[in-house]
Amino acid sequence: MRKRVGDLSLSIRKISEKANKHEDCVRLDIGQPSFDTPEYVKEKAKEELSKEQSYTSLYGIRELRKAITEGENRKEAVGPMGIDLDPEDVMVTVGATQALYTVFASMLSTDDKVVLDDPCWVPYQTISEVNGNSWEQVDFFDCDGLTDGAKEAIDGAEMVVVNTPTNPTGHVMTREEARELGEYADDAGTLLVSDEVYHRFVYDGKHYSPTAYCENSIVVGSVSKSHAMTGWRIGWLVAHKEPIEDFKKVSRAMIGCPPRINQLASIHAIRNDKHVDEMRSVYRKRRDIVDRRLEDMGLEFKEPQGSFYVFPDVGRYSWSFCLDMIEKGVAMVPGEPFGPGSKENVRICFGSATEKEINRGLDILEEEIS
Repeated sequence: MRKRVGDLSLSIRKISEKANKHEDCVRLDIGQPSFDTPEYVKEKAKEELSKEQSYTSLYGIRELRKAITEGENRKEAVGPMGIDLDPEDVMVTVGATQALYTVFASMLSTDDKVVLDDPCWVPYQTISEVNGNSWEQVDFFDCDGLTDGAKEAIDGAEMVVVNTPTNPTGHVMTREEARELGEYADDAGTLLVSDEVYHRFVYDGKHYSPTAYCENSIVVGSVSKSHAMTGWRIGWLVAHKEPIEDFKKVSRAMIGCPPRINQLASIHAIRNDKHVDEMRSVYRKRRDIVDRRLEDMGLEFKEPQGSFYVFPDVGRYSWSFCLDMIEKGVAMVPGEPFGPGSKENVRICFGSATEKEINRGLDILEEEIS
């Protein structure tokens, strides 16, 4: 095994592995929707199983790519900038994670650097390390917009990866933030990759993609969280046609093509998506409960405007705190792996538990910090 792979840490999984051993533990750790895939999607998959299950195009089934373009075109602004989006601008992948790795492997050499937000979804770091390039984390925004640190880092990097709404904080870029970041990356000649897997879960305001203001950009999407289809592993890339040719080569080496039946089910889910609005309504109620409870506890946090995470500062070292809290009956994720500025934060997922479970978990948290 190559040393750089052998040295990688999957440390956050220690939390779920430990929590699995506690039958009554409230699970606020893993970002898994509490909803199952709708029955009408499953029934459609059963129906399609009676048909031939052969390989599909490396790009994915054209009808799925068409459905994806229909969904992307419903956004407030469509990226990459200057694109007249059609199915040829889309490549289907095995989840958003494969989409991201495909971009890293296609676009970055070992001498290149990627800029990540602080905090950010931990697998961005892991993908970078597996790919062999370097990465740097900086705070992207403050009250004045894009930070000087972010500008300096973007100027010196080949790629910048953003996530809106974000995991772990639930921050949603404003139109002004999206425009400033997109335009700055474009002027710097830095590839902008926008991970928008939570874009259907915005509770306050609207979703704005920074790629709408950046020609040299890529959108990453997925049905996993938004359509309660995590196990189906269908994601996608939206880009100009030229880089998609290179993405296809990497994807061919990795997977050959995405599973046909999963793609067919995803077409039905995307085009019959009333369940997405229903889930968003439930998640918003849960968000409001979590906001109120954390405020009552006096914890410092940013109100999540989207996704289904909140990232409070508990005033203690996050790893020991979270491991201790599992013994007391609630699982949360330590903040330290998300970035150097989050050693005393914990990530709470309110998408994976019912209101009753959330309140029980927060009761335990409140008792611990009071």
